[in-house]
This record gives sequence, C-alpha cells and structure tokens, in this order.
Amino acid sequence: MTTTNDGAHAVAAGDGRTSELIDAQLRAVEMSGRARKFRFFQPRNLCWWVFVAAVAYGVLSIPTVFAAPVHAFGSAIAGSIALLLIYGAVLWWFTRHIDRYSPISGSLVAAAMAWGGAAATLGIAIWANTPIISLYAKAFGQNFAADWGAGLTAPFVEEIAKGLGVVLLMFLATRVIRTAFDGFVVGAFVGLGFQISEDILYAFNQAGADFGVGATTLALETSVVRIITGLSGHIAFSAMFGAGLVYLIGRRGEPRNAGRGLALMGLAILLHGIWDSQSALLRTSSTVGALLATVVLVLVYLAIVIMVFRSVVVRERELLRAILAPEAANGILDDAELTAITGDAKHRRQFRKTRGGRAAVRREKWVTAAASDLADQIALAGGRDTAAVRFARSEVVRIRQS
Repeated sequence: MTTTNDGAHAVAAGDGRTSELIDAQLRAVEMSGRARKFRFFQPRNLCWWVFVAAVAYGVLSIPTVFAAPVHAFGSAIAGSIALLLIYGAVLWWFTRHIDRYSPISGSLVAAAMAWGGAAATLGIAIWANTPIISLYAKAFGQNFAADWGAGLTAPFVEEIAKGLGVVLLMFLATRVIRTAFDGFVVGAFVGLGFQISEDILYAFNQAGADFGVGATTLALETSVVRIITGLSGHIAFSAMFGAGLVYLIGRRGEPRNAGRGLALMGLAILLHGIWDSQSALLRTSSTVGALLATVVLVLVYLAIVIMVFRSVVVRERELLRAILAPEAANGILDDAELTAITGDAKHRRQFRKTRGGRAAVRREKWVTAAASDLADQIALAGGRDTAAVRFARSEVVRIRQS
C-alpha cells in the first residue's frame, strides 16, 4: 500500500486500474513537456544564431524605417502608440488566459513576440512586400498591383516570416513545444508582436499621409481601426499557421500529420489573402458596404479561429487529464472537478452550476490553480512522489475542504 501525507485514502500498488493510470500519467508527462523551462541562450545551436541575427537586424532597421516620421510627427502619434501598447497588453493577457492547460514560460513568450515585432516585421516583411508588389505592377500593370498586389504578396511573405520564428523556436524549445496547441499559442504571440509593430508603423505612415495635416487624428483613426480588427488578423493567422507547422513537422506529443498541417497553413494564408483583397473583391465605393463587409469578415474569422482552437486544444486536455487521473482515482480530486479542470468553458459552467453560484466560481478557480500546480510538480518530478508533489497535493485537498 502507498499513502500520501495529506490523509487521502490509500491506493493499492497492485491495483490494475491504478497501474494503467500511472503508466498513462508517465507517458503524458513525457509527451507534454509540461513545466519544462525554456533556456534562450544556446550558442551551440545554429537556430539560436539565426534567431538572434534576424531579430538584431530588425531592431537595427528601426532608425531607417521610422527616422523621418519620428522627426516630423513623433509627438502627434504619441497617443496612438500608447493606445496600441495598452491594446497589446490586453491581447497579451487574453492569449495567456487561453493557455490554461499547459502554460508556456514567459521567456518563450518574450522570444516569440521579439521575433514577430522585430525580425518578421522590420527584418523581413517590410523589405519584401514592396519589391514583390512592384514586380506585379511591371508584369500586369498598376491597376492589378493596386487591387491584388497586397493580397497576393503579404499573406505569403508575412505568414512565412512569422512561421520561420515558430520553426526556430520549435528547435530552441524542443522540450517545451510538443503539441499543435503549443504551436498555436507560440504562433499567436509571434502574431501579437507582428501586429503591434505593424500597427505602430501604419500609424506613423498615416500621420504623414497629408503632409502632417491632421496627423494626430489620422494616426488615432488608423490605430482604432487596427485595434477593432486586430484579434481576427495576425494573431489568428499565425496561431493557425503555427499549429499547422507542428502538425507538418511532428513533435513528441503530436504525431506528424502533413495533410492537416498544410491545410491549417493554407487556411491562414487564404484568410490573410481575402482580408488584404477586400477592396478588389467588393468593388464598392460605399463606405457603409465596406464597413459591413469588414464586420462580417471579422466575425467569420473569429468563428474559424475558435474552431481551430477547439480542435488543437483537445490533445492538450487529454494530456492534462492523464497527468491528473491518478489523483482523481486517489480521491485528491473528484470526477466533476477533473472534468472541469481539463474540460472547456461548457464543462466549467456546468461544474459551477452544480456546485452552487459565486462561491463555486471562486472555488473552481482556486482548485484549478492548485491542480495545475500539482500537475507541474508531478511533471517536474517525473511522476515520482516527491516532497514538492506531496505539498502540492495537500494544497489541493486543503482548498477543496475550505
């Protein structure tokens, strides 16, 4: 018999069902990469040098890209920059919030945003888009380039540029990025960095569009429009592209599925292309019609990215459930709590409803946080019953009984 120090009932070591759960737990710990830390400094890894060089190039490009607008209109767009940074902080919180099943480390988040904000935007996309569009103009005429140039260029250049960052991070964080959901989250943060950097660039450009006349108003209007459409833009595109890359390449916790990977990557490029080709597709001079079409696209895109999220998060939930299942079998959690912790929003609402109102909401949050810490400690211990695991287990019991 094995017992815990928190008074939970014992589980027989020879129990067949318990043995199966523990075996599944150990496999899930190994496949999920849960609680693994990301070490950025890896000078023996060629991917690290490529990552650092690309980010550094993007940072060094800032004076060239922003020199004239900063000198002429810097004070006029200060409010826009502050607004965009607040917006970025809100999106950062939201993206961290959806990463509730196996949160990635803050250092990996920072690296993803650095790639998106510096390397992908200022180091690659800004130098590739314009020359390619000029080639369309030479080959097919100025009207074609004006209508279709952005839609046939930016989706490929920008999604590949952001995707390169996800690939590099996959090989820098081999023990952390293990599932398509990890790729989804890392891709979302790359997209967030790209979105903020591009939005600031758009605000600068718009401020100088009419030789500085109404610079503040133009910059703020541009920022507000970009904010409204932001969540269905680069964050969504690169989240899908990142998940597709994990499927395409394959990881320890996510068997290779090239078809699904290419489909998700293609979907991201297609949605991006449609978004950048709205004016050519609509062929309308009506402001109301264009606004209505944009609203419809935003709603459709959000629905699509939610569907992709629900698809890729299933594996993450399964791994978390496998890690915590022996604890439920041992009475540390009951079945309803395990389902709420490893389930979706619907499961959590059902749990709160059956357990009784606001008190259940607070209790569910506390138990979820404690159970997540317990899963981390189990993963760090490799399934062994260490002092840290026993303490985390006792905290779950204490909170449940409070």
